[in-house]
Amino acid sequence: MQAPDTLNIMNKLSPREKDVAICIMEGMSTNLIAKKLGLKSNTVSTTKNRIFMKLGVDSNVGLYKMLMG
Repeated sequence: MQAPDTLNIMNKLSPREKDVAICIMEGMSTNLIAKKLGLKSNTVSTTKNRIFMKLGVDSNVGLYKMLMG
């Protein structure tokens, strides 16, 4: 079960952004995320940038640290 803070953070994201964020947390590359979700790599990159802007982080590591507390 996720901590309440993690749930609050994830609720700021759209469904697609949540899917991409989960894949990032699993350590997937942009290309692997694109394959798994049936998206283009550019779409995944754009979605990652939106996630980072919404949550005030600047990297996959920053996202991981925020969500893992």
